Amino acid sequence: MTVDFIVATPHDAVEFNDVYRNTTGSAGYLACNNIYNRVILNEWYDINAHPDLATHWECLDGARRWRFHLNKAARWQDGEPLTAHDVVYTHSHAKEMGYQGAMFLTDVERIVAVDDHTVDYHLSSPNSGFLVLLGNFIFAHILPRHLYEGTDWATNPHNLAPVGSGPFRLAEWVPGEHVIMEAVKNHWGPRPQIDRLILKIVPDRDECVRMVTRGEAHIVPQDTLTRDRLHLLDGTDVELFTREGPGMALLDFNHTQPRWQDGRARRAIAHAINRADIAALGDPGVSQAWDHYLLATSEWAFNPEARAPGHDVEQAMRLFDEAGLTADAAGRRGPLRMYYMDMFHGHRPLAEIVARQLGAVGFQVTFDGLPSVDWAERVRRDRKFDLIIVGGSMAPDPEITATKYSSTGRNNMGGHRNPDVDAAYQAAREATTLTERGEHYRRLQAVWARDTEWVPLFWYGMYYPRSKDFFGWADQLDYTVPWWHWGRMRPVAG
Repeated sequence: MTVDFIVATPHDAVEFNDVYRNTTGSAGYLACNNIYNRVILNEWYDINAHPDLATHWECLDGARRWRFHLNKAARWQDGEPLTAHDVVYTHSHAKEMGYQGAMFLTDVERIVAVDDHTVDYHLSSPNSGFLVLLGNFIFAHILPRHLYEGTDWATNPHNLAPVGSGPFRLAEWVPGEHVIMEAVKNHWGPRPQIDRLILKIVPDRDECVRMVTRGEAHIVPQDTLTRDRLHLLDGTDVELFTREGPGMALLDFNHTQPRWQDGRARRAIAHAINRADIAALGDPGVSQAWDHYLLATSEWAFNPEARAPGHDVEQAMRLFDEAGLTADAAGRRGPLRMYYMDMFHGHRPLAEIVARQLGAVGFQVTFDGLPSVDWAERVRRDRKFDLIIVGGSMAPDPEITATKYSSTGRNNMGGHRNPDVDAAYQAAREATTLTERGEHYRRLQAVWARDTEWVPLFWYGMYYPRSKDFFGWADQLDYTVPWWHWGRMRPVAG
């Protein structure tokens, strides 16, 4: 009997090459995590790296060079051996071309194949947090050099017909309906104990959840089930796994605009935010309004003293006036465009609250959710926004945040340029112990709070309605695999 594992997801695929361009949350994004491998793996809730293509690794030259020893059994799904040359090509070309896979390779000077199964990453300066950058995100996966080298990645046919090294191969993609992957029975690594991994495209999030309750699907992706939808599980025997999320939702500024280069204006925005309204969105033990600049679960780095300015409308008005954002006779300070990524459905109520609260101090705020492709163009590339509500992994290591908030970060969509922030990141990279690194990250949070670089809003939670008929979820495997990797799933007997 064929064993199918079914994921109901509201987002269709765009393509199957997230190293080229990232389509966060799409069915292609989910599929890539099961079709390809990375050098190593990091899960949101575990600071330790785990093997994937690499069986073991070494930190050399005071964290200025990282050596990875690859599994000699690794093979591409077309039978070709996977070697260090594939790793060198994928990440070197992504970095050269500025593709998504270069997101966390900013300080990589060169990548060298020592031999067919050993690869060195040479960094421009020490980075003791490098492992979490290489293993935490899907767009770090490795592509087959023999199918991509010498081609234009934008038009390579294997973006739509991927050949990976992972436990599943693409069998069929019917846009708007499903993505079907079949288990690689002779896989070189842990072999799947399910026959097919099926992503069913169902734009209605409520229906995605109902499919799990009816036994027509076994899981839904992050942010498909939110607190306001929990009633959909009433009267069912579906297992609901919940826990505090690995990141927060926050309000960021377009720092390239002169008005936000004045710290008084940024601080005024923060004073206009009333977290008492945001608190109504929380769920005790799962999510909550949050005014700190790091999650408390990163205990080794958390600074409890670094907090965003508290709600104070009178102070906000005074600071706006001092910063030149004065109101006209009708009390209007001007329009603001605010965006959030629409796949993060929980960001919409936050946008509504922020828009209303900024309206109370004189701004006319318009907001909209953008699909990931539009977000990449309008927000990341063109910076056609005033404010954004954005989320993302802030755990297990603050080094992850450098891509957004350091001056040279490849995902610095807000246009941040703060030398004290850059110095804190660099000092943390050069530190050799977790204790020392934590001291520098606590200083980093103090700088963020002092300068109101951005405004923390909400520590979000995770809700996963999932079938009891399968075992192999990330939490059941001590977070040695990512949430979106289903190659270790197995049916529960009887």
